[in-house]
Amino acid sequence: MPYSRAGEPARRGEEHIVAEPKDGGNAWQEVRVSLGPDAEVTGKLSFVTATRIEGKLKGEVRASGLLIVGPQAIVHATVEAANLVVLGELRGQVQGAGRVEICAGGRLYGDVESKCLVVQEGAMFEGQSRMGERRPDVARTELTT
Repeated sequence: MPYSRAGEPARRGEEHIVAEPKDGGNAWQEVRVSLGPDAEVTGKLSFVTATRIEGKLKGEVRASGLLIVGPQAIVHATVEAANLVVLGELRGQVQGAGRVEICAGGRLYGDVESKCLVVQEGAMFEGQSRMGERRPDVARTELTT
């Protein structure tokens, strides 16, 4: 399981925060951006590196790397991420280019489109899911309407 320690809080490293393991738990994903539990952010955010959210966020999020919604996080947003791990609460539409994983204790309310959706035992998912490659004709239609 790629995120076998996902329920544990991030640990401080010498230069960065260390989060969930990747590559089957053999290596660690470096989180270079972290919004702490006291953070309250509203707006459009874009990240190009692994990011962990522990606070409150409302708006839009685009992440070209891993996005982690921490156990205490409350996110009300449209999310587009390469890979997404939900440990806290996420309300909104989700588009994952790769993997969307809702871990035990995580709650996702909204529709999900991704290549892979994992809902662990003890997680909550309320919405519709669409899995597989996005059809080019659907993408073009959405852009023109």
